[in-house]
Amino acid sequence: MFFSRFFTLLFMTSIVFSQDPELLLDQGESMLSSGDVNGAESSFNNALKVDPSFAPALQALSKLYLHKGDLKKANEYSIQAVQADEDFRDWSEKIGMITEYIQNGNRNVQQSLFEEAINEYDKISKAHPYFPDAEFYKGLTRFRQKDIESAARHFSNALKIYSEHKKARKGLDNVTKQFLNAGNKAYKRGDLNKATSYYEKALEFDPEFYLAYFQLGVLQKKQGKSKSAIESLNKVLEIKPDHDKTWFTLGTAYETDGNTEMAMEHYRKAISINPGYSKAYGNLGKLYTDKQQFKDAEDILKTIIQIDTDYSDGFMRLGLLYIELENYNDAASNLKRSIELDDKDYNKYFNLASAYNHLGQWNDAASSAQSCIDLKKKFGGGWLELGLAEMGRKNRTRAKRHFEEARKDRDWRKMAERKIDEINNPSKYEK
Repeated sequence: MFFSRFFTLLFMTSIVFSQDPELLLDQGESMLSSGDVNGAESSFNNALKVDPSFAPALQALSKLYLHKGDLKKANEYSIQAVQADEDFRDWSEKIGMITEYIQNGNRNVQQSLFEEAINEYDKISKAHPYFPDAEFYKGLTRFRQKDIESAARHFSNALKIYSEHKKARKGLDNVTKQFLNAGNKAYKRGDLNKATSYYEKALEFDPEFYLAYFQLGVLQKKQGKSKSAIESLNKVLEIKPDHDKTWFTLGTAYETDGNTEMAMEHYRKAISINPGYSKAYGNLGKLYTDKQQFKDAEDILKTIIQIDTDYSDGFMRLGLLYIELENYNDAASNLKRSIELDDKDYNKYFNLASAYNHLGQWNDAASSAQSCIDLKKKFGGGWLELGLAEMGRKNRTRAKRHFEEARKDRDWRKMAERKIDEINNPSKYEK
């Protein structure tokens, strides 16, 4: 075993030392031109293994480190190149000038001489277009001027030169987040065109900024552009496949389009990524209820109210399920709990009133129906349930008055008129 490893190492070493450093240099320069920085570095180092004093490889490594934005290393290799061959002194001096230009530029920025600073950084870009820090410093300068769009462009340019430039990445993240925040503020104000513009601007400079795609998808869904929304949200998943909010929002888009199976699939995926995702459980439970898969619906909704005991919609959806099953006691208890957690939804009071009326608990039904009407005065369903409660309490005059209010709502007109007729012609409905 020892001899096998020894001869393998000897063989590999002999391959390196048998290669022509010029060929290794050419190979490395070709890799660097195509963006393979690591491969280029390996080739240049292999050339130096063959000939440690091979100055062109030392210069190439100096250039490579410039490409990575590491001026200190670039300078070290330029000095070694000069020590190996005096003909490379001119290169070393050019590297030294970069430091001078940066210092001049930074000094100008401190004095708010921004255009003068840009001129200094431009000198670097002209001499060394593959040095990302020149673009990075331009970005910082424009950021200081609060010219966010220009700052983003320069940070983006730096990353195009070297995609792993950490400072440029941080700078671009900062400015694209500003575009995102501006878009979110415009969205909240209802200015959807301006919001769209900000999200698209963020993506112009950083096509991998998944949060901008997400917000764009949410906005497009709000505008009723479900196809565009689905495309934008799928872009998120290409970049960040474990983004649970995107899986959920895609589910809502498919649900709006009537594609129930796709919606359910996406809600399940959101839950698999985030087992405590309350809204995904709630929407999935609703769809199971709509499909009359009541056992599945009950299991899902019971799970979420155990996981999240403060999730109002979970209790509401469970209450609605029990109304479907004519289990009015459990419907009432779950709807009541939902209201305790969130008492601003008139529909909850309406369904609670309905459950109480079915149970013959007329006072509780009247109280719930009145709360429904207080929140939405023109909602016929609330007036209808209030009328039913009064009928249960044998107060037909008051009941009729409530049914008259209910019939003003076209959605409840027929049912209200039937109840009015029942009051006016009781013998007609006697069994």
